[in-house]
Amino acid sequence: MKSFILSIPNGVLSIIMILIVIFFTFVRNPLGVKSLNVFPHAEQVGHFILYFVTALVIILDYAKSRLPHHSKINQEIAIAAMSAVLALVMEIGLMFYTRGHDDFQSENVFAAALGAAMAFLFYHFWLLHPFRHYLYHSIQHHWRYQHRRKKKK
Repeated sequence: MKSFILSIPNGVLSIIMILIVIFFTFVRNPLGVKSLNVFPHAEQVGHFILYFVTALVIILDYAKSRLPHHSKINQEIAIAAMSAVLALVMEIGLMFYTRGHDDFQSENVFAAALGAAMAFLFYHFWLLHPFRHYLYHSIQHHWRYQHRRKKKK
């Protein structure tokens, strides 16, 4: 599993997640649910989950590119903020796409920004070290092998 994760080029997962966000934003009822308002604020919970996962995947994708070193906290915050800005851009784009039929919903943007912020907190305070240690052995082993090979030449 480690070799599969490491073999994925940097940025591919981030691009896939952004395409998923675009799909779920502009396709009406993509899951075929009869009623989207199953419970109060269901739409906001959906935005929270979507942007939580999006920000987390982008942060993890960036952190993978920084292995075996740590990513910096200001870069992680910037990624979470960019995810929140993506939510704002998607909401504005949806307003123009539907030609004013959907009003701008600031609650959705707030829920998405909260999801992105929670993804940053989840990664930085709980997932940073387990993620790094899970992949660190493979990176360190690879680096030592390359370093020894260069020394022998």
